[in-house]
Amino acid sequence: MVGILAASGLMVLLTSARLEADEVRGALTASELTIPDVGAVEIVDYSWFLPVGDAGPPHHRLEGTLTVPRVEMQRSSYAYTTQRFFPGFSVGFVAVDGHLVPSDRSIIVNPDNWSLILSPGRVWSEPGDNGRSRASFPFTLGSPPDRQYGAGETHNGVATFLFDDSTVSAFRFQITQETAPDGNIYDMWGQVPMEYDPGVIDETGDIASGFAQELADQAPVTDWSDLEATVDSDVLDSFTAGLEPEEISAAGIVVDGVTYLQPSRTRSGDYPYPRYMQHGAASVSKSIGAGVAMLWLAQKYGDDVFDLRIADYLDVTAAHDGWADVTFGDVLNMATGVGDNSPDRMPYDIYANEAGPNYRKFYLAETVTGKLDAAFAADNYSWGPNEIVRYTSSQTFVLAAAMDALLKTKEGPDVDLWERLSEEVFRPIGIHHMTMLAISTGNGEGSVPYMASGLRLSIDDIAKITTLLQNGGAHTGEQLLHPARNSDALYRSGQLAGLPTGKTFADGDQAYHASFWSIAHQTEAGTYFQVPFMSGAGGITIFLAPNGVTTFVFTDAGRDAYSLNSPAVAEAIRPYPTNGLASVVLMPNGLGLNGLLALAAIGFAILTVAGLLTWRTHRQRRQHRPQPAR
Repeated sequence: MVGILAASGLMVLLTSARLEADEVRGALTASELTIPDVGAVEIVDYSWFLPVGDAGPPHHRLEGTLTVPRVEMQRSSYAYTTQRFFPGFSVGFVAVDGHLVPSDRSIIVNPDNWSLILSPGRVWSEPGDNGRSRASFPFTLGSPPDRQYGAGETHNGVATFLFDDSTVSAFRFQITQETAPDGNIYDMWGQVPMEYDPGVIDETGDIASGFAQELADQAPVTDWSDLEATVDSDVLDSFTAGLEPEEISAAGIVVDGVTYLQPSRTRSGDYPYPRYMQHGAASVSKSIGAGVAMLWLAQKYGDDVFDLRIADYLDVTAAHDGWADVTFGDVLNMATGVGDNSPDRMPYDIYANEAGPNYRKFYLAETVTGKLDAAFAADNYSWGPNEIVRYTSSQTFVLAAAMDALLKTKEGPDVDLWERLSEEVFRPIGIHHMTMLAISTGNGEGSVPYMASGLRLSIDDIAKITTLLQNGGAHTGEQLLHPARNSDALYRSGQLAGLPTGKTFADGDQAYHASFWSIAHQTEAGTYFQVPFMSGAGGITIFLAPNGVTTFVFTDAGRDAYSLNSPAVAEAIRPYPTNGLASVVLMPNGLGLNGLLALAAIGFAILTVAGLLTWRTHRQRRQHRPQPAR
């Protein structure tokens, strides 16, 4: 009887301890994570994916392979039936000084399903976990290969589990945040059994040393409140005015390499790993991919690479000679003179080629040859290169393939454009794991970086790349990008630059040039600047003000939603230079020089009347908000 009472008392104590622990940890308790065949689970606040209560170092060392099966997820909307599975993975993980580091940080591509990026997390212990240790880590689901036309969306989530020296609990995960400009906004979550094969990972030493270097290279990030202490709050509030917090994946300002970051909101509280959130860049890929690559090639081989002809490096299969004189620089300017839609010069129709049968064929093609054939199937315009801007994503991939071919002629057939760009530009500035979707050749002999979209990057990557550009392409005394071409791309030549897009705003006309858009800004001193920015579908923007201040917003709120006040916000932080422009007028009489030349064929008298009427109408309708570029 005494033994029974003692055992009963011990059971009561253990149960009481478990209840007290569960009261400290209100969700994702040890009990929840070890229930067999749990079935449906609930979404919880993201704070429960982090240590709570009297947490301490892990009791066990985690090193080995974690295997999570492909599983159908619970979803808040069942409208998206084709990508309903968590893709699963089998990847080595290593605990390094309280961090949990996956051995594979690349894009894990899954045919007909989400791609997957795994990022570093944490390991720790809590008293209520019955002697086991606990882990969590962030991950990103990306657009499947057959949905590249979906603007490169990303859905960021977090996973957690318990572990000891030889076993693991269930794998619990949830995704309640995304950058999805096409409107695929919904929650995904679940809990599934997982497997753990403990053992030494072959590359453990490299993983640990590489991660230590990654931590040492991290750009400083500080709270948004630190900026609010020095800058007028009304001005800062205007930065993301009109955007709901849950529509913003990340927003911040980079000053002298330091990022002032707003909280990363989700539908389940603040995201617990904002530094490792991977953002779908959409068409920002054109600037950071193709744009930076051209600046690097110009520094490497001379700036006449901008004058190289596409037809000298690719097998152009077009049924016309429109590509004969198109240069690398023309493609970067989105001014090839080749395209299917809107055959008249005027009115401006910058996005004419982002639709139609060839557009869809390009996005659905799975190989380099398939995509190039679709791009070269476009018709020829009546004008030539470098005359009219027609934004054409497929032609950015043409440029990527041409740059890849150029590099192979210089360095051999086995060189990879994205890997060499990473090796010579991104890694030297401290970027270790920025990923770009690659398009297969289809014959097992390599790939070509997509560059029209497909880039995934973190706030750390943004700070480092923009700091490099703001510093004239130099890093710690080494010139990585061509200095003159870098200045030219950022509209800092001292002269008006770029071709008009057809849009005019309060302070002047918009241009597109060398993969960068511009917005005119009149400073407090009265001078004008063309402020360059990168742009992606949904309202994604990265502005690089000429005073060295960079602003960025990743959102899927919509094309008219991006931060239009960024140039003014940057000026509130630091004055602009004094050597600005007298004005930013690229379209005389609202038509542009090319428009005037086209109308000249009709007759001087008609041109004069039409020009005056257009000028007056345009003055009356001048907008104060730019139409965001893709």
